[in-house]
Amino acid sequence: MPDLDETIFGPEAKQLLGKLGFLDAKADLLKLTSDLRKQGHEPQLVALCISQAKLRSRAVSKFGSDLASTMLFTEEGLEQATRQQVAAWHAQKFLTHGIKSVTDLGCGIGGDALAFAQAGLEVTAIEKDGLTANFAKHNLNNYPMAAVSNADALKIESKSTSFWLDPARRKLSSKAAGRVMLKPEDFSPNLNFAFEIGAKHTAGIKLAGSLPHELIPEDCEANWVSHNNELVETVLWFGELGESGKRSALILADTITEYSGDLIQAPISEVGKYVYDPNPALVRSHLLGAFAIENGLWGIAPSIAYLSSDSELSSPWLRGFEVMESLPLDVKRIAKRMSELDIGTLEIKKRGVDITPEQLRPKLKLKGKNAATLILTRVGDARKALVCQPLS
Repeated sequence: MPDLDETIFGPEAKQLLGKLGFLDAKADLLKLTSDLRKQGHEPQLVALCISQAKLRSRAVSKFGSDLASTMLFTEEGLEQATRQQVAAWHAQKFLTHGIKSVTDLGCGIGGDALAFAQAGLEVTAIEKDGLTANFAKHNLNNYPMAAVSNADALKIESKSTSFWLDPARRKLSSKAAGRVMLKPEDFSPNLNFAFEIGAKHTAGIKLAGSLPHELIPEDCEANWVSHNNELVETVLWFGELGESGKRSALILADTITEYSGDLIQAPISEVGKYVYDPNPALVRSHLLGAFAIENGLWGIAPSIAYLSSDSELSSPWLRGFEVMESLPLDVKRIAKRMSELDIGTLEIKKRGVDITPEQLRPKLKLKGKNAATLILTRVGDARKALVCQPLS
């Protein structure tokens, strides 16, 4: 029986993948598998190509249909791969500082390396896992300035002066996974190794948006990055790529919106006429307090990331709501009021309370013609349900 490499990279696989296209969750995989095997395709080939077609379908949201339809993925590689627009921003950061080549230590399936190559950078991509390295070679095959090497990032000797790293979270043992605080050795490559690279060279290090602030070195710039209103990463810039000690939140869209400030707390007061749900990058960067003070806003409870004001504020960092009523967080009271207001379409948001939208919604028995937003949260020490209308 041929091995995986020979099977998935062969001409028959290419032809079958082209025939399958994208397979989403609605596809009848049992019937499809049966039909393809009746057509004479080997069972292993059918299984591999169906798996790839499913991964390609999921990859469209990160890479777009044109790229996703030609790339090969592993489950873990797709999960960790950077979204195309975000990776393009990474590449532009290197270009803006006059850097012409970069070594990607732990390239995975090659998402960032692909963006570097598309931007015209010379790329040396290193991947320890043999199969994943071969997938990266396939994905970078059309870019002569990109080279992939199957090697251990910890052991290579490189003359490069510019590096990119995307350390993966290790699969921890049940005992280690129960720890409250992550440690550098919980990543691969180890964060201490990554930070040593940053201390000696120009480097960018991509990490999860939820990375504990305590793990971030002081001598780098840290950006918390939002894309499509989702917190997608914390990226640390070292050397000429960053400003030492700077902390900022970014929104990546057609244009880049950045906010940088001090790590201070917002004042706390009662809910005003308006309440705001901040962008997750602003929340996770711990810059919410500085933003609030700068814009005349306040918090409504300690450790609750909603802001409020008595005058309407429009900002790319905020989704705003006009507060129509404030109710106790009592299911019967809420259900009765929703009926009185003839609410049938209800967006439910929550922070800082133990009831979930999925638990609450069926208990409200919504049947009306009107729409509203219900925010379940703490206001001071009280649990409240804020009946709101979203600002346009």
